[in-house]
Parts: sequence; structure tokens; C-alpha cells
Amino acid sequence: MRSMNTPSLGKRYQGNLNIEKERGVVAIMVALSMAVLIGFVGLALDLGKLFVTKSELQNSADACALAAARELTGASTNQLTLAEAAGITAGISNNVQFQNDPVTVNADDVTFSETLNGTYLTKDAVANVLTMRFARCTVQRTGIANWFVQVLGIGDQQVSATAVASLVPGQTTCAVPAGVCQADIAAAVPGTWIQGVLGPSGDLTGGFKWIDYSPPGGGASELSDLLTGTGSCNLPAVGSIVGQGGVISSLSRAWNSRFGIYRNPVEDTPGQPGFAVPDKTGFAYTEVTWPSQFNAFSDFATHRGNPPAAYQGDGATGLNAQGGGAVTVDPTFLQQHGADRRLATVAVVDCDVLNAGGPTAPVLSWACILMLHPINFNSGGSGTGADRMYVEYLGQSNDPLSPCASSGAVGGPGSVGPLVPALVQ
Repeated sequence: MRSMNTPSLGKRYQGNLNIEKERGVVAIMVALSMAVLIGFVGLALDLGKLFVTKSELQNSADACALAAARELTGASTNQLTLAEAAGITAGISNNVQFQNDPVTVNADDVTFSETLNGTYLTKDAVANVLTMRFARCTVQRTGIANWFVQVLGIGDQQVSATAVASLVPGQTTCAVPAGVCQADIAAAVPGTWIQGVLGPSGDLTGGFKWIDYSPPGGGASELSDLLTGTGSCNLPAVGSIVGQGGVISSLSRAWNSRFGIYRNPVEDTPGQPGFAVPDKTGFAYTEVTWPSQFNAFSDFATHRGNPPAAYQGDGATGLNAQGGGAVTVDPTFLQQHGADRRLATVAVVDCDVLNAGGPTAPVLSWACILMLHPINFNSGGSGTGADRMYVEYLGQSNDPLSPCASSGAVGGPGSVGPLVPALVQ
């Protein structure tokens, strides 16, 4: 006799059938889910491939535009030919497709415009070559095969990248109102000390001179403001007439502020109008503290540490810079308020023209100097700073090895400081 709790064979069969049906549905759902998941993974991989290609092409376009813009100085009627060649050379130095294939940049891919949002033309279509200020490079890659989604009928892809660059001001290398004689640096190597003779009233003659970049107006007051301020950022183009005549003994105050030595009327109060920012160190190099009188720059960084070195004092340097009620700041002041103030760009001029024809001469180029020591309060006594002073020549300002270098030519139409190529779009 059958137990009351034992299910019938029919019910058992029906239950097994339901289980099999459920397993079949799960299998179908898993299969469909796997197909969708694989599709998403494939789409992600293919899109990732396009993203990597886009990034690689952007590197090429950026390099091309920057190299082309560097030539747009407005100084050569051949500048667009040079810019196109430079852009192509820089652009094709990059690779694409996971760095496996070279990038192709053609002449038509490098175009130029007077304004950022203007019409961009190839070099052969430009009417006024010298007014072109913006370089645009467009690079592309076609025939990029998909790895997975091609099974969905999605064909090969195309990716492109564009960059625009121009010469823009390099504000960090504004010039101090001084110049060096071309004859003194013609055969000089970086590290050479250039002597400027201090006359009885503090006028700079010899190989190092005061220079007004906008003669004849301004005078001592203008030059003093440049020394205590950021310097002259609105620099004239090479060939422009610059110079400064007369005795300017008062400029020692402004010059010495960069060494942390303040004497009225130079402002030494941080946060107040007219505050003259010092360098990070006031350590002075003279024939007493640096007898070799060569390459003091090699030692310069060691005195700008934590804490920085203040001016050593007249007794240690052989100078007379602290007279007249001067206030010399301490290392804490320099650490809190100092900046890069003793590496400076100056004009290179033909001093024979200055000496023969008056107080002005054309700018021949731009040089980098290190301000070595403060100027004496008066011209009495002997030694450095009494009847002479020095700056250290560190090469042309746009020389890649110069500490003042910022890549690009100084000056040019409408320039503000050394012009450097920069991406603007």
C-alpha cells in the first residue's frame, strides 16, 4: 500500500521537467548576457584604441604647431617656409597606433593666420607673409580597423587632431635697464666677468652701461622703477635705438635692493606700494669673495637654500654698499619675500656707436647676466664697487644653455619680453 507522503510518478516527472525548463532559460539568459558583455568589452577596446590614437595624433599636432610658431617672428620674408618645414619635421617625429607607425604631416596640414580665429591658409596662399602670427597643424589617421565591432558591420575609423600655437610673451625674463658692449662679449664664454667703470658720481661707463629702452624720456626715475619693479617687459625689437646719457648715481639704491640692501627712498616694506622685491640671496661676489673672477654662477644656487645667505657685509666683500643709513635684511626676510631677481636679461649694444655718436645705439641682441654684487654708496676707496663693478656674462638670452633662456627670439612687433611659442588652442 502506497504511503500518503510519497509523490506520484507523474508529479515527479512534472517536477523534473520544470527544473529542466528553468535550466534551459538560465542557459539562454547567460548566453545572451555573455554576448552583450562581450559586445561592450569589444566596444570599449575599440573606443580605447581610437582614444589612444587621438592622443598620439594630438602630440604630433602640438609639436608641429609649436615648432612652426617659433619661426613667426615677423623678421623674415621666408618665415612661412621655415615654419612649414619646422612644423612638418616636428610633427613626423611622433608615432601612432601604439607607437608602431609613423605620423604623416603634409604641407597642406600646416596653415597660418593673422589672428587666432581668422582664416588659416597654406603658405603659398598667404599674401602678407610678415603679418602671420598663428600656426595651425592638423594631422589625421584613416583606415583604423576595429577589433571587435566590425562584426556588427562598423567599418574602419578616422581620427584627427588639431593644435594652434603662437609666439607669446615670456614675462619671466623681463630686462633690467642695462647693457653690455658687443666687443666685450664677442669672444667671451659664459662665466666671464664684464667690468663697468664707475665714474666720480656713480655713472656707469666701460663695458657695462645703463640703458633706457625708450629714450629720450624717463631718465633716472624710470630706470629706478624698472630695477625695483619687474624690469622692462615691453622690449623693443633688435635694431631699435636705446641708450641713456648723463650721470645716474641714484640707481645704486634700486640696484642694491635686489641684494636686500635698502636705502631711502627705496621701499623695503612687504605688502606696501613700491616694495622692491629682493633676490633669494644677497650673497655678493667680488674679487675678495670670489678671487677667480669667473663662473660665480656655479656657486650661486648654494646660497639660495634654506635658509638663504644674506649680504655678507662690507667688511667681507671689500665694498662700501651699506653706507647712508642702509638697511640690510636678514635670511628670514629673503626666505619669506625673495624671488628670482639677479639673473637678468640685458641689451647688447655697440659701445663704439655710443661713445662716438652720443648716448644711444641700436640693440644688437640680448644677453643673460648675473648681478654679482651691490654698488657702493659712494665712489671713495678702492676695489670692486669703488671705481669699477662687475656683472657675469652667461651667454645669449635665447641660447638653450643660458639660464635666462626661454626658447624664442627676444623682441619683435608688439612684443612684451622674450617671445616663446605656446599652444593657444
